[in-house]
Amino acid sequence: MNRLILTGCFFCLCLFTFSQESSEIKTIQSAFNPDNAEWDIAWPGVVSQYDLVYKSPPIDPMQGIPLGNGDIGALFWCEGSKIIAAVNKSDLWDDATFGPFQNWSDEEEDYSTTQRHACRIIIDFQFPVFSTMYLSDFKAKLNLADASLCIEALSPFGKVSLKAFVDHQTGQLLYEVDSEMKEDTPLEISVERFGSRTYSHWYRKVNRDASIGLEGTQVVADNDGCFLTHKLSSGTFGVGGCVLQNNELNVNYSREHSHRAVIGLSGKLHKNVQLAFSVTSPTENDPVLEAKITLMAASKTGIEAFRNSNTEVWKSIWSRSFIDYGDDYLNNLWYLTMYYANTSQGGKYPGRFTNGLWSWSHDVQNWNFYFHWNQQQLYWPLNAAGFHELVDPYLNFRFNSLPLAKKDAKEIFNSEGAFFSDVTDRRGYNSSKERENHTPVAEIALDFWRQYQYTGDKKFLKEQALPFILEGARFFESILEKEDDGLYHAKEGTGYEGWIKLKDGLTELTYARALFAATLKALEESGTKLPEATRWKDILDNLAPLPVISVKENTIAMNDSLFILEKGFFKGEKVSGNEIMAAGWGINEREWLTTYNPVDDLSEHHGFRCFDGIFPSVPSSPVFPSGVIGLGDKGSDLYDKMKTTTLLYGSQITGWDPVPIVLARLGLSEELATDLERLPGRWQIYCNGWGHWGMEGEINKDAEWFFRTNTVSDVNGDEKFPLPMWPFRHMSMESMSVLATAINESLLQSYDGVLRIFPAFHANKTGRFTLHATGGFIVSSEIKEGEVLWISVKSLFGNQCRLQLPWDNAVVQSNLNKRSKTVHGDLVEMNTKQDEVIMIVPEGQSIKSWTVVQEKPLPNDKVKFHSSGKTQLGIPRMF
Repeated sequence: MNRLILTGCFFCLCLFTFSQESSEIKTIQSAFNPDNAEWDIAWPGVVSQYDLVYKSPPIDPMQGIPLGNGDIGALFWCEGSKIIAAVNKSDLWDDATFGPFQNWSDEEEDYSTTQRHACRIIIDFQFPVFSTMYLSDFKAKLNLADASLCIEALSPFGKVSLKAFVDHQTGQLLYEVDSEMKEDTPLEISVERFGSRTYSHWYRKVNRDASIGLEGTQVVADNDGCFLTHKLSSGTFGVGGCVLQNNELNVNYSREHSHRAVIGLSGKLHKNVQLAFSVTSPTENDPVLEAKITLMAASKTGIEAFRNSNTEVWKSIWSRSFIDYGDDYLNNLWYLTMYYANTSQGGKYPGRFTNGLWSWSHDVQNWNFYFHWNQQQLYWPLNAAGFHELVDPYLNFRFNSLPLAKKDAKEIFNSEGAFFSDVTDRRGYNSSKERENHTPVAEIALDFWRQYQYTGDKKFLKEQALPFILEGARFFESILEKEDDGLYHAKEGTGYEGWIKLKDGLTELTYARALFAATLKALEESGTKLPEATRWKDILDNLAPLPVISVKENTIAMNDSLFILEKGFFKGEKVSGNEIMAAGWGINEREWLTTYNPVDDLSEHHGFRCFDGIFPSVPSSPVFPSGVIGLGDKGSDLYDKMKTTTLLYGSQITGWDPVPIVLARLGLSEELATDLERLPGRWQIYCNGWGHWGMEGEINKDAEWFFRTNTVSDVNGDEKFPLPMWPFRHMSMESMSVLATAINESLLQSYDGVLRIFPAFHANKTGRFTLHATGGFIVSSEIKEGEVLWISVKSLFGNQCRLQLPWDNAVVQSNLNKRSKTVHGDLVEMNTKQDEVIMIVPEGQSIKSWTVVQEKPLPNDKVKFHSSGKTQLGIPRMF
């Protein structure tokens, strides 16, 4: 690879030539302004073009409109005369009376540590204004620019509306309700809480004790408002609601019973009222007093002040990144995914992969625990989008779990370091049922390392990242064994969440490479010296090779010296050979195993069947999320084998399968474009942009069939009985995170410290972006029909920037130096200064010829339908 090094403001004159102005200079026209390194795309249209639009009421929670600030979540839907909001908070946890637990234990079912919902807030207009039978007009919108909603309905009974938002700074839920009915009926707004069982294994078994979860709720009402409390093991939390501005209405706060209080509004035909609701954290003090103090402060501040400050906060959030993949529907899903991350991942505890902070069915918590493979995926796209702080709650949760993880490593494996199971509860206890997969600690350690690579936070590195990474390395050392061939082999484990016992498993050897490499870099970066480092380097230098296996002619055929895929979604594509990645050596099977095996039934994952007991995503592990193999290895034997493996096994088998990201990391732009085009129709199940992990086609039945049942068993007996699935429907956040990460990686990659611009972007598409890169760089660029037009790099920390040029020759201009330079070569290394902005254009163009073309996109006002015909964003008019 040819390299050119430019040093501090380009003072090393022998390595470049000055560019000369020419009459043939091409004019650059773009919405990007090189003077301030920002896009001149009008606010709020740049974001509001992706608003969610409803022209019929969301009559079901899974169609609902979600709001939040990262700690508080509220999900809104309509039923008859009501607007219902299910409210949750990230730290409302009820801990088990026991410590270590076992997922699937009958005795522990519904007694495990679980998250509890806060309450429901119900506006009752008394007439069925949201019924299809009586609607004259309806419109609702999720406004992404300021994270607010508006709902308006017109019927023969009158017209009603709600405007609402969760204040980003305080977490208060603020309402403006308007009702102009033809009859003067009271407007009732109730705050209620009915706890329940968690039903964490709802599809297989249940605890039939219907009293579980109900106790502990109390309600009071006085002149200050309506208040609800609920006792948890971690303390008692409170919910309060009051009127901020009554506009001459009569206000009555009343307690109906121990689970509900009501705000009654009367006295005028036209009712307009502003309200505030507050949810406290669990406390040993008086939560009602705390809620009252918060609401009194809100009354003094006023809703307009909250609205204005909230708008500014969200404008700042959205200014961190920008993407245009050249596909409006996929763009919309990217922005919704970033919105859902910002509204569910900013609290004390990370919102879980299932339902985030929008659990709607009382205390039902599908899956209930933190499942490592699923939970980590929520954070994959966030660093590139500039939302580093949203990763912090997850990393804090994992770091605080270290003592228990170290205890398990010692007691279960007689090992140093830390062991993390596939399943953990919020306290950090591992499920005792899942102990054979050893890779979670390595994957989490790499999450810590990635956070440092993006943020450059030395304090974080020394106090959290490095201590965690070291414990991961110590544990991983124990699962390797040096054999007679002088190489370190993985002893025995499973591939991710599988159960087939493997020696030299692909995942364990992959993460050994990634983890020990990151550990040595982290030690160097922090200036830390450890005796163990010498041993870890020896392991890294002498690891057993990643397992490969040759496949038969009916899978990859040789034709005129070319190898052709005979099966799979990408059947017919040419590959470099007939060797693919093996899953590992089956200890009981006594042969090298593959994750998928060919079958004659082409409807079964395009002619492949997943080996029962080997996790479907094992073949992707060397590329993502490990980062061991990627475009930096293009041309190598390992790269070719990974490319063959990926193309052979083809598209995702479930929504959490990272195949689209792997396609991007390998630079397979056409295949990625095909996969992304299909993805919404396969995994975006709900009209608000929520997805599900799968299984494909099967989960849709839960979303669509009101009368569907599953046969479940009673944990306290042998009886089996049908249980309706409707109350347990849920979304899963993984599939849309995979989509967003794949889009990011198609636009910009920096996993190995090299900036690659549009590395997996389809040649016929037009796109643009501003994203973040490792090393502390904010990168912007634009492409048109395969031609990269320009690149902007802003250096946040003054680190060296390594850029793979998309042209043979380029002109470089720093905002710290008026003179431009011409550079050549494949890889350019530039020493930068903090806050320096560098513009790079292909030779023959000049920054001086740049014309900024302002864009003024309009807010979205329509329901969007995916080209597959299988999914949509919003709800069309259906009355």
